[in-house]
Amino acid sequence: MIGYTLTPEQYQAVQGQYINPYQFINCVADINGVWFFFASEQDKPEFEGTPYMWLFDLPQAEYIPPPPPPFPI
Repeated sequence: MIGYTLTPEQYQAVQGQYINPYQFINCVADINGVWFFFASEQDKPEFEGTPYMWLFDLPQAEYIPPPPPPFPI
């Protein structure tokens, strides 16, 4: 899965910020602790007119999810 990569500072600036009354930005960390933002081309219109349109200019990279927690015995 390809996503937009953020620095820790960028993550802190956007995590949980609302782009409209019903949608907010939620970033996730990969297996290496790199923060990712995921959005499709169809999502771009939702960001127009917000201070977060710059997220679509970030570099893209492959997201590798962390392993799931161990199954309880």
